Amino acid sequence: MLMLSSCIVSADNRAARSIAWWQWAWLLLAAVSLPLAAYHAYQESQQVARALRVQLIERYSLWESDPLYRGTPQSWTRFAAWLLDIDQLMERVRAKHGALADQIELDFRRDTALAYGRIIAVYLLGWGAPLGLLYGAGWLYQRRRSRS
Repeated sequence: MLMLSSCIVSADNRAARSIAWWQWAWLLLAAVSLPLAAYHAYQESQQVARALRVQLIERYSLWESDPLYRGTPQSWTRFAAWLLDIDQLMERVRAKHGALADQIELDFRRDTALAYGRIIAVYLLGWGAPLGLLYGAGWLYQRRRSRS
């Protein structure tokens, strides 16, 4: 009787070790792949932020708010989108459009949040879906192996 119970405990220990092994491998894969996904998401968010600033500048002709600038609107837009942040651009919108500036800023902030939300959702899904499928496959394999 004692021999039978020790065999069962031994089999359970092996199953626990094997579950721990593939789960640790899965966690390591998740930890290694997360910085790569985060890096690409960050790069895309920087590009989207710049594109949104360019759109804001072009839509409201913010180059007209700088009377000392003698270049083309395209070059002002290119440099301003790179050098100025949102708050600085919104100050120029307030100076040029007055009372409409609050609604313009609200719309811009909403568009920015939607764009960032899309980036986060795409990269989180792109990172998490394959890991979830891999974890599910490992779980099914372990379950079938333990039944036989």
